[in-house]
Amino acid sequence: MLTLHPMTGGIRDGRHQQYPTPHIEPRPVESETAAEEAAVRLFSAYGSISYLTLTREDGQQVREYRRGHFFQAKSPLRHARLRVAAQNTTL
Repeated sequence: MLTLHPMTGGIRDGRHQQYPTPHIEPRPVESETAAEEAAVRLFSAYGSISYLTLTREDGQQVREYRRGHFFQAKSPLRHARLRVAAQNTTL
């Protein structure tokens, strides 16, 4: 089982820090493909998320998804965004 942890970046205590987004709970996902699609949905729904970390059950970080990855040609989020858009139009 994998988990997506929303992270926020900003000024705290006088310096730039990254910290867990307080009002958004981590999301369990079944696979990396499901994580990519969930990342697209979370970035679209919450503007306060700077990036998402994907971790295994043992706490080891598998991947990191950043908001700007939508625009990179080799990013899996670019393709996931198209899959999510296709799913939303068929509903």
